[in-house]
Amino acid sequence: MFINLNGQWAMRNVTQDAWIPAAVPGTVFSDLLAAGLATDPYYRGNEDEIQPLLMEDYEYVREFEVSESHLKSDEALLRFEGLDTLADVYLNETLVAKTGNMHRTYELDAKELLVPGKNKVRVVFHSARKFIQENASLSRLPSVLGNHGVEQIRKAQCQFGWDWGLSLPDMGIWRDASLVFRSVAMINSFYFTQKHQGSQSAVVELKASVDIRKIAPAASSTLTVRLSVKGPEGEEFSAICQENLETGKYEASIAIERPKLWWPNGYGDQPLYQATIALNDGDVLLESKTASIGLRTLELRREEDEWGKSYEFVVNGKAIFLRGSNLIIEDSLLTRNSKERTEKMLRNSVLANFNCVRVWGGAIYPDDCFYDACDRLGLIVYQDFMFACHAYPVREDFLQSVKEEIKDNVKRIRHHACLGLWSGNNEIETIIEMFTSPEPMFAGIKEYFNFSGTDEEVELMKSEYLELFCHVVPDLLKELDPNTSYTRSSPATDIPFVRDENRGDSHFYAAFVKMPYRKQRELFFRFVSEMGFQSYPSIKTINSFTEPEDRWPNSPVMLKHQKSNKGNEDIEKYMAQDFKVPEDFGLYVYASQILAGEILKLVTEHLRRSRGRCMGMITWQLNDCWPAVSWAGLDYCGRWKAQQYYSKRFYAPVLVSIAEEGKTAEVHVTNDTFEEISGALHWALKDNTSVVIEKGEFFAAIAPLSSKRCLQLDFSSSPGFNPRTSYLECSLASECATAIFVPAKEFLFLDPCIAINASETNDSFTLEVSARCFAKSVGLDLSEADCVFSDNYFDLSADVKTITVSKSSLSSALSLERFKTQLTVSSLFDVQQC
Repeated sequence: MFINLNGQWAMRNVTQDAWIPAAVPGTVFSDLLAAGLATDPYYRGNEDEIQPLLMEDYEYVREFEVSESHLKSDEALLRFEGLDTLADVYLNETLVAKTGNMHRTYELDAKELLVPGKNKVRVVFHSARKFIQENASLSRLPSVLGNHGVEQIRKAQCQFGWDWGLSLPDMGIWRDASLVFRSVAMINSFYFTQKHQGSQSAVVELKASVDIRKIAPAASSTLTVRLSVKGPEGEEFSAICQENLETGKYEASIAIERPKLWWPNGYGDQPLYQATIALNDGDVLLESKTASIGLRTLELRREEDEWGKSYEFVVNGKAIFLRGSNLIIEDSLLTRNSKERTEKMLRNSVLANFNCVRVWGGAIYPDDCFYDACDRLGLIVYQDFMFACHAYPVREDFLQSVKEEIKDNVKRIRHHACLGLWSGNNEIETIIEMFTSPEPMFAGIKEYFNFSGTDEEVELMKSEYLELFCHVVPDLLKELDPNTSYTRSSPATDIPFVRDENRGDSHFYAAFVKMPYRKQRELFFRFVSEMGFQSYPSIKTINSFTEPEDRWPNSPVMLKHQKSNKGNEDIEKYMAQDFKVPEDFGLYVYASQILAGEILKLVTEHLRRSRGRCMGMITWQLNDCWPAVSWAGLDYCGRWKAQQYYSKRFYAPVLVSIAEEGKTAEVHVTNDTFEEISGALHWALKDNTSVVIEKGEFFAAIAPLSSKRCLQLDFSSSPGFNPRTSYLECSLASECATAIFVPAKEFLFLDPCIAINASETNDSFTLEVSARCFAKSVGLDLSEADCVFSDNYFDLSADVKTITVSKSSLSSALSLERFKTQLTVSSLFDVQQC
């Protein structure tokens, strides 16, 4: 039995008498906003106005009824699945807990405090902002984001501000609250292991280990635990779990013949088996729990090889090239998160040919609906624990809280088919090295932050880091989830505090090291878990938080929504290398998005050409948590930026790519499927009117899971070749690629006179997009509504390209005429002419 404590509560500032309605799950700031006591933090420069509200303490209260039958239970627990963060919990005015970890579930003994009839629960939240200010002196390292003391509290680090996010360190009962009444015994947790036997996993032995917590003293003799499994086609299996007297766990195994294996997106289907654990006391069902299970093997393989040490994910015996992006917190206002919004974001990831998502370590552990969706959609989850960019303490009370956090979340997540990796933290090893290395390249950073730690302090910091991420976390995982791979940090090599891109994963940003982005073709990585370039959000998104006078790059409002220290400077510097910098703000936004897409396209295609040496690319970042200039592919409103459309192409399972250099070009085909790809590879050198200068074809055969250089072309002797007017176009079946031989600002684009003929069916709109001559980065949009185009920001010869728009992707229903009226089109010719 349980009593749901979600719903309406009352809340007040502890220094004031007035109460306002409050929602649970919810947050302080959301309730203030709903009551008209706070301004929209995302609008213009309102972020500054809200900060004093976050220095206050707040109190929540509600009453509830308890019956005599509830009180007859053997156990009564007050359960909070999320308290953010520093909370004093009172039940009938008795203090039952002081909490300090938003990532944990708290179950508090309520048995002796409840009374029949009316009861009261009260929760007082203390300002997290005030806490970190009071504890800033405990920080061992400077905070590169200015949030000293943030590592002293177990709260989403990005809520205090990041280089893409505002400062909104909220408070509140942010996940479900309830009273839970139990008798006799309960299912504490369960763990599934799989043993794949025979060729192509002909039989899978599924083993369940169930932890039963006995509440009543005489519970053992009458308890039974049953495992039932239902397959994706309705097949059923069951077994009685037997108690293992050594471990105390209840265990059962089921042999599944001819199992249907789970595969990542693009490699096969995602069949799921429903496993149910039922706990009975005699004939009485005490509790049952059901989990979706995907039958698969999945590991991070690390082996010595010719380049160093591999870093590749192996699924069902196949080495997979991971293609995905990094998830940050979905919204800085947690109340705006929803199952529907998460589902849409992940479906947009699948549409862009992702097969993975990294959950970044400076945010929160996502809700169950996130992992459920990743299971169904075939998205491998690279899961960070929630530690990022700071040197964390290892005092006993802090470690105990961390251990409980890890237990709660590993037990909740570990059964999911999508779970591919546990990663200890984000960039802490890199940050420690940055401040403590004697290398001259880091001297300026230490001077800028005035860091002067002694050798003893540095060694202590490193030893504490190793204690947490080489002992505490992996030791817990050996107990809780020994079958999932673990890496202590992202990025990290196999040796702590040793940088070597040939022996681990890497984070790399060309703008941070002032590298011309084309030089990234000279770099080789084993796996990239962060790489990106900033761009502006959709102009429609910008219009939602600005006034007309704000709409230029360096306006005070736009700078407030640009959190990277030199972000605008980097965008414009790199933009000027490739494009004429537009004066028109709409075209400036468009050019910034094309720039980000082109930079990621160049390096991702290069890394996919080196498949085998490099086995993964996870861009930074997938989403925005508020409307901002950032590295995201999907802006805050969920609109696809150019980067997301570019990702769809450069993450295609079969990729045709061109590496041009001077007057030469190499044409490669990458085949990330399980079947050989073969056919005629056509190429044509064309002028800017799309007239063919010369052409040819080559029969290409590319083995499964491989990349191959198919053509080497040299146009130095071609009489018609002119780098300012010539472009190369290649195709293999439906996969196409184009390349120009100079920066776009040097190419002589002609007016393509793009025309669009639109028609409709019951389910979609069809666009026939044509051009009179070569058009680069053709961008389509709707002036008011939103949709997802089947392709966008594409290159177009003097030809016709068919684009479809599913009506289900529209933000609002449109007639054909309304759709045509709202349709807009841009290309780099417009940028060149502005």
